[in-house]
Amino acid sequence: MVYRIRRLCGVGAISLWLCQAPQADPAAFVPLAERTSVLLDALTTGTPADVGRGVQRLDGAVKLQIRGCGGYPYNEGKDPAGAARLLISDLYSGLETGLQCLAGQGPMGRLHPYHEYQAHRLLSLMESDQPKTFQCVEDAMFATAVATSPRPLSLDDPLHQQLSKVAYPGVVLDTYRLGGILSRNYDDETYRSFFHLRDSQILEHRNGQPLRPTNLHRYQDRAGLLFHELIHWLGHQHSATHPDLAHLYETCCFAGSDYISDPERNRRHQQAACNILKDDGLWSQGYKPYKQMRIWNYKGYDDLKVRMRADYDS
Repeated sequence: MVYRIRRLCGVGAISLWLCQAPQADPAAFVPLAERTSVLLDALTTGTPADVGRGVQRLDGAVKLQIRGCGGYPYNEGKDPAGAARLLISDLYSGLETGLQCLAGQGPMGRLHPYHEYQAHRLLSLMESDQPKTFQCVEDAMFATAVATSPRPLSLDDPLHQQLSKVAYPGVVLDTYRLGGILSRNYDDETYRSFFHLRDSQILEHRNGQPLRPTNLHRYQDRAGLLFHELIHWLGHQHSATHPDLAHLYETCCFAGSDYISDPERNRRHQQAACNILKDDGLWSQGYKPYKQMRIWNYKGYDDLKVRMRADYDS
C-alpha cells in the first residue's frame, strides 16, 4: 500500500500535493479560490505597524516585515507608512492576478494542473507563521529585485551581499532600479562615454538629486514583478536549460514584459508563454528534470526569452 501511494504521488500535481500533507484531514481541503480570497482579505484588512528602525510589520493571518522601504517604489521622498501600504497593495494585486491565472481563471484560460499545485504551495508559504521580509535598498545591486530561495545561498552569487542580509523567505528591491535612476556607482568616464553627461551633470548627479535619463526604464508592473519574485520562494530558479517558471508566469499572467511597450508584441509573447504552460507533455514530466529538459529544448521553448529580449524597447 505504501508503495502504491508513492507511485501515485509521482503521477499528478494534485495527488502529489495531497501526499505531501498526510497529516491533513482530506475533509478539511480548502479550494484554491477560497484560500486565495482569505489571503487577500488579510492583506486588505491588516494595517502595518511601525516597530522602529525603519521596519513596518504586518501581523495576523499574513506576517510581513517591510524594512527600509520609505522610498518605495521610485526613491522619491521618505514615507515609511505610506510606502508600506503601497507595497502591500502591489503584493495584493500580484497575488490576486497570479493565483487566479495559475488556477485557470486568467486571460488565457486553463493551464496544466501542475501550476495549480504551485499556487497551493505558494499559498501554504504565505499562510505560514514564517515572517515574509521585503527589504529595500538604494543603488546597491544591478537587479531590480531578487528573492531568497529555500536552497543554500552560494558565496559566488553576485547578489550574495544583499541576500545574506534577508532571511528566507524574503525579497530585496532596489528603488534606484525600480525608478529608472542612473546609478551613482559608475566612474566618470562611463558617465561621459556611455551616458553622454557633461562634467557639470556628473557633479550634480554625484552630489545632488540623481539624474533620470530618458533611456533608463522606470518599472511599471510592480505587481507582476513581486509575483515573479515570490515564485522563487518555491525553489524555481532562472535557467536556460529547464523551464523558467518565474519568467513564464510573469509573461503569461501579467500580459508580457514591462520592458516591451508594443501591445501586439506583448500579446504574442504572452500567448507563447501560456501555450507552454498548457503543454501536458512538458508538465507531466515536472518531477523528472532530465526528461523535462529534453522536451523544453526539443520544442524550442528555450528561445522564448531570446525572442522577447529582441523586442525590448531600446
